[in-house]
Amino acid sequence: MPDTPAWPSPARRFSPPARYCAANHFRHFTRGRYALGEAFRLAGIGRQGALLAPAYHCVTMLDPALALDAEIHLYPLQADLSPDPMALERLLGTIQRPVKALLATHYFGIAQDFSHLKAWCVDHGIALIEDCSHVLLTEHFRAAGTGIHGHFVTSSPYKFFACDDGGLLYAADAQRLDPVATTPATLIEELRGLKNAVERSRGRTLPSRDSASIDERLELLSATKLDWGNDQLIDRDGPSSLFSIASATTSSLRSSRFVVDHSSIDENIQRRRENYQRWVRTVAAVPNCRALFPLLPADCTPYMFPLHIDHPNPHFHWLKHLGVPIWRWDEMADSTCEISCDHRLHLLHLPCHQALTEGQMDWMTAALEKTLRHAVEGVQ
Repeated sequence: MPDTPAWPSPARRFSPPARYCAANHFRHFTRGRYALGEAFRLAGIGRQGALLAPAYHCVTMLDPALALDAEIHLYPLQADLSPDPMALERLLGTIQRPVKALLATHYFGIAQDFSHLKAWCVDHGIALIEDCSHVLLTEHFRAAGTGIHGHFVTSSPYKFFACDDGGLLYAADAQRLDPVATTPATLIEELRGLKNAVERSRGRTLPSRDSASIDERLELLSATKLDWGNDQLIDRDGPSSLFSIASATTSSLRSSRFVVDHSSIDENIQRRRENYQRWVRTVAAVPNCRALFPLLPADCTPYMFPLHIDHPNPHFHWLKHLGVPIWRWDEMADSTCEISCDHRLHLLHLPCHQALTEGQMDWMTAALEKTLRHAVEGVQ
């Protein structure tokens, strides 16, 4: 079996292709975070083995390592969110405990070239764990340039399909996964998953408001003293509430795998790219922001649209109060990476998933444009 076998072309609706290689190269989990935790464990992460992780991260990327009581070192990133090789080398020289693994992430569905990073890891005897949680990667399909460098590869198929759960662990060397054992979901969990999958397939709802109501609410919000909350970094010595030890070895639902296998990849890619490009066109003429990746690669399936805003206080909070479904990673661990420190509060994640309707995109783009054009006190 070759080290980097080629995945087949995109799946068609109701006709899933054969796996690109044998099923023993995969293990299924309820979430990508648990697949990641198993990859950490297999790589030797724990009290005796340290992890190198990207400074820009969500809590669930570090939770599995914290659950293993591991020492974590955050490496700096460059402007395109690729690892800074010189900073990485300097950081490695300061670590006393053996470094067993490096976590590298393809952010927002845009593939990074990790070929040099893999060579660096091999030279230093470090396992490369390729995080494809923002990438369209299943047993039958992978986005170009992803899933080919890591000794272990993890993904979160449920983020791209209307299913209730789904995390995937892959290894080109199937023997690496021999120690992995998962527990199947119960019948009750399967039935609950089917119910949730049906509800998800009906689409997601957003507030039904016209442009006039956005203007009215922005005027009210700008005249109201809002609580910005606590933007301070939080030190943690254990996993967050999003990580469940009880769920760490549970296999994903059979219904979820059925949905992934029988959904149209072509339609998924097309709709996500259209919505992403819609965001790019919208923000091109809007002040106080910039698209982090305005040029979408031809072979890319975006997960979210990353938007850098100039004034998170108040614009982020106004958007949240309006009901725009946006996210940011403001609970990151502390680091010296300037890019990550900036993105923690300034980088928004906007939805571009395939289930969004034209009306929902119209409302969200209008809300974003009106909010970012709205005057901020003390700013000319």
